Amino acid sequence: MSGVVDPGYRFPKPMLFVNVSTPEKKKTYLLNWLSARPLWISQVDICPPSKFPSPQMWRDFLNTIDTDPLPSTKTVSMKLAVQDILGEAIINSAQGLTGAPQEITWQGMQGNPPLSFMWSLLWELYELNFCYELYVLDWALVPDHWTTSNEERITCQTLLYGIFPGESSLVMWSESLPCYSCKLGLCTTDVPNLLPYISKFCQLMSVWPGAPAHLQSPVELKGQDNTEVYSVFSLACHFYVQTAFDFLGWQPSLPCIFQFV
Repeated sequence: MSGVVDPGYRFPKPMLFVNVSTPEKKKTYLLNWLSARPLWISQVDICPPSKFPSPQMWRDFLNTIDTDPLPSTKTVSMKLAVQDILGEAIINSAQGLTGAPQEITWQGMQGNPPLSFMWSLLWELYELNFCYELYVLDWALVPDHWTTSNEERITCQTLLYGIFPGESSLVMWSESLPCYSCKLGLCTTDVPNLLPYISKFCQLMSVWPGAPAHLQSPVELKGQDNTEVYSVFSLACHFYVQTAFDFLGWQPSLPCIFQFV
């Protein structure tokens, strides 16, 4: 079933920032992403393009340095292809190391970059990829729920947004980084706080084709025994990963534990 939805990636995969050969190149990647981040995320949420970048396009964009005096035909062709998707404003914002500050600043953190900076940025990318992949899958698998009426669409949106912490729905990037473990949504370690997120996650997928019957029943905490909650959550995750792989054609992103400093 691969190919049912757009094969492009709405956001760079976190591993692009990890598999970088030198500190200088990593700094280029970070500067280019952070320069494009607000405008691109807003564009994806409000007025998404008709197609999204491939992993290689994201790598090319993140590696952009506008200091090449004699760009090759391949370089020019690559830039035009990336610009066609990302837009001229975002491409122009990517300045690479040209005139870059000595330290990168993001979410009140400064560094070159420190581990806490990288942990937080990678965590956000995992969250963004998971949020939008889940949204795209729901839209593709049960399109009638999103197009039948405004009331039905709002019901779907409310259920989807309830899976994620915070008050900003899918634009969680506009909020501060989490300060408490109870604000981590599906990665919350405290079961009573985790339960509402699991319940909505299961409820959303319960109407997907091939959904296990267990997802159609309310998830309940029975006394101090967490076994059933984690059993249903594990079942839901396995079903999500397999379904996402079938439709997206790649291994989906999943929420990650946030590293508190």
